[in-house]
Amino acid sequence: MTPLTLESGELDLAGSGRPRKDPRQAEEIMRAAGLEPLEPYRGSSAPWRCRHTACGREVTPRLSNITKGQRGCVYCSGHARIEPEAAAAVMRAAGLEPLEPYPGGSDRKWRCRHRACGREVTPTYVRINSGAGPCRWCAPNAPVDPDVAAADMRAAGLDPLGPYPGVDTPWPVRCRACGAPGAPTLGSIRQGQGGCYPCGRRKANESMRHDAETAAAVMRAAGLEPLEPYPGTEFAWKSRCITCGSIVSPRLGSLTGRSRRPGCKRCADRANGAAQRHDEDLAVAEMREHGFEPQEPYRGVKYPWRCLCHGCGTITSPTFGSILAGQSGCRRCADLRSAAARREDPERAAASMREAGLEPLEAYTTSMTPWRCRCTTCGRTSTPTLSKIRSGRGCKYCARFGFDRAAPARVYVVTHVQHGAVKIGVAGARQRNDRIGQHRRLGWTLYYEHHVPTGDDALSVEQTILRRLRAAGHGVFLTAAQLPNGWTETFDAARVTAAELRDAIREHQTAPTPPQPLTLF
Repeated sequence: MTPLTLESGELDLAGSGRPRKDPRQAEEIMRAAGLEPLEPYRGSSAPWRCRHTACGREVTPRLSNITKGQRGCVYCSGHARIEPEAAAAVMRAAGLEPLEPYPGGSDRKWRCRHRACGREVTPTYVRINSGAGPCRWCAPNAPVDPDVAAADMRAAGLDPLGPYPGVDTPWPVRCRACGAPGAPTLGSIRQGQGGCYPCGRRKANESMRHDAETAAAVMRAAGLEPLEPYPGTEFAWKSRCITCGSIVSPRLGSLTGRSRRPGCKRCADRANGAAQRHDEDLAVAEMREHGFEPQEPYRGVKYPWRCLCHGCGTITSPTFGSILAGQSGCRRCADLRSAAARREDPERAAASMREAGLEPLEAYTTSMTPWRCRCTTCGRTSTPTLSKIRSGRGCKYCARFGFDRAAPARVYVVTHVQHGAVKIGVAGARQRNDRIGQHRRLGWTLYYEHHVPTGDDALSVEQTILRRLRAAGHGVFLTAAQLPNGWTETFDAARVTAAELRDAIREHQTAPTPPQPLTLF
């Protein structure tokens, strides 16, 4: 509904100082909203007794609410007010007789009497109108009368030892039959459960107990001859195995239960072994079918069996059980197959080298093996690995960082007084890779340096001297913590002096040794 507007006029006597509306104009607004005033206008905020022309009911709307767009009839507004007569009719239809007038709210308790049982109850109109039960005493989960609860426990052979606690609460009782105490719930007793645990176990044992003749017949049917009187279902019964003569002590329950066990373990193991045993001819044929030639007699499914592998020609010792389980049987053949599955395609490997500007000069072997190649940029030959090339490396002579192996270089000897150490190393002849300056900042002192034509020559001198000294028993002296960069080239100055390293460098230049692969120490 579209809100109606009023022009300001006199002060509203029923309000708080706001302008009072003209009574005739107020009546016109109410009639436009379908409401006929039944009394004079008293103010926009005061309830105004009117009759709704649509339904004929008497209502008391406020003019201020009508001007805001609200409906004037609470019965026709969609949130209808419940008429007392209609509410009482709903309660009577549910079997309730109201004992007081309608309380005025659908969620307020309404004192009524349930005609079926005669009890006084206080339901709410909204619950009864939604289909809820009228009487909590007549509901399926109705409270239990304490006297009725005690009578049910006595009927089950139990004497209560305290007041009734509730249907699902343990209730201390004493068994009339055996005098044992217990604490069952009334709900469990009503569901047919026994209230006394000792009596229940006794009844269960009696129902499962066999007489001596029947028990002995069960044992003989299992191939056992009893050697003592029947002790009970759950007790060991000494007997003799009719098949092998062994003395065993099974329980009758294990022979008659759901998961039956053999009476004689020795006979059971023998039968199990016979069921799993394979004929030697069939075992040999199976091994040959898998590519193995047995070199000794067959002993069993779980014993190593010495065989010749037709795949690689080596002697291997798989078990027949592992072959039946699908294993390969030959470790060497398995490794070869695994390596073949991981091996890089030679054409793809060569393509990777050419993309890095290197032309292979020999066949590809593995990604970790040095591969002799020629740089298409500088024409020099080097031996990088495929893994290093794929990690971003390239020609060692064309590199724009690190040690330049094609440029002039020098072999140096430095000493450190505090550490008592001496070190040999290589560095560029120019400042591109000034290792000597780096060592000087760490407290090392230059003792000797020798210039060579290329970085390869410097590395050859250094590696030759390191090999000779390591072979003579001179190990690494410092740790990575003491010298992070170059600690593998240090020696104890008391055992290898700086002068000896200097003389070794000079001797290498006067009597060069055959070139050897460069390694890291």
